[in-house]
Amino acid sequence: MKPNTRVINYVSLIQDGVLTLDDVPQDIKKEVTKILRYLSGVTDDGMVKDNTTPSDNEGNEIKVPVPGTLLTKKAGE
Repeated sequence: MKPNTRVINYVSLIQDGVLTLDDVPQDIKKEVTKILRYLSGVTDDGMVKDNTTPSDNEGNEIKVPVPGTLLTKKAGE
C-alpha cells in the first residue's frame, strides 16, 4: 500500500524538525511511524543501541567525524 500525501507531508515535517511524532494525528500515526522507520533504516522492532566503536588493527579507537564539523589536525598528530 502506498502512503497518501497527508502521511508524506507529516513525514517531511518530522524530518525537517518542525513537528515531532507526538504532533501527528492518531489516525495516521502508525503509517507515519512505519515510513519514518523505513527511511531511517530501522530493520527490527528493538531499540538496541550499537555499542561497538570502530578501531584500527592495533585496537586503538578511531575517531569518527561528526557530519557538518570541520576537521583540523593539531601539530604533532
